[in-house]
Amino acid sequence: MHGVFVGVDAGGSRTIAALARGTEVVRTITARAANPNLIGIDAAAGTIGRCVTLVLDGESPSAIGIGVAGAGDESVAAQLRASLCRCFPTARIALCQDARIALRAALPEGDGLVLIAGTGSIAYAEIGAQSFRAGGYGYLLGDKGSGYAIGAAALRHLLAEMEIGSAKSAMLAELAGHLGVNDRSRALARIYQSSTPVADIAACAPLVLRHAEGGEELSTGIVQQAAEGLCELIARVKIRNPKCALPVVFSGGLLRERNALTQRLERCVADASLDLRILTARVEPYIGALSEARRLMAAS
Repeated sequence: MHGVFVGVDAGGSRTIAALARGTEVVRTITARAANPNLIGIDAAAGTIGRCVTLVLDGESPSAIGIGVAGAGDESVAAQLRASLCRCFPTARIALCQDARIALRAALPEGDGLVLIAGTGSIAYAEIGAQSFRAGGYGYLLGDKGSGYAIGAAALRHLLAEMEIGSAKSAMLAELAGHLGVNDRSRALARIYQSSTPVADIAACAPLVLRHAEGGEELSTGIVQQAAEGLCELIARVKIRNPKCALPVVFSGGLLRERNALTQRLERCVADASLDLRILTARVEPYIGALSEARRLMAAS
């Protein structure tokens, strides 16, 4: 299909916009996070709009597909869509929750389930004409197995260790260095005085995963708990629809590559006998957003 298309993945950690001519991706632009539940609808629309403008670099888009963390609420999605339609009045715009584009990036058609673990976490499935979800409550009420959950667990251990003056964990010693702190008061100030505390806490997760790869005891326990939490999200979707061998896609920053978390998660899924088929392909979600844009034009 000919035309200029833009696909946007607006998540809790970053926003990526990709420009494609027909089926060929020409360039991408990365900007800061654009989750409206964390930064507000106006700020999210502004970030997405600037990212689209930058990736267009003066070109005129035929259609724009956008997946947004936090846009599962239709009122939020409607406000974002209206704002972006004003910014790009000549383009057709499809806007949906980020879970859908993550699913359709790796599985363009048919029934399937996507598990996302980045700053937050969610399991989302499309089976027949129905959609199902579990999790995605945000950092205050849920996000099991997310970067935020892993980072927060590690930070709680760090604060406890600082209180008793112990320094037994190599992971916690590196975490203190990552934060640039050496005592409890400075650690708390570093988090609570940050303008982006959720993202800062989630940014600690890769450090924990790296130590778990090496078998460090404390980090291994944190990662195991995260894997069990993510498996629970999958199970809560799967139990509502017993389709056999349902394809499962892993997505999000923590699951993008095979690591200590994905290995433990696969074992948890196998132990739970959930009758799932885990797909090994890892495809950037903006590919799904580009597909949504092309679908708009095909339907016109």
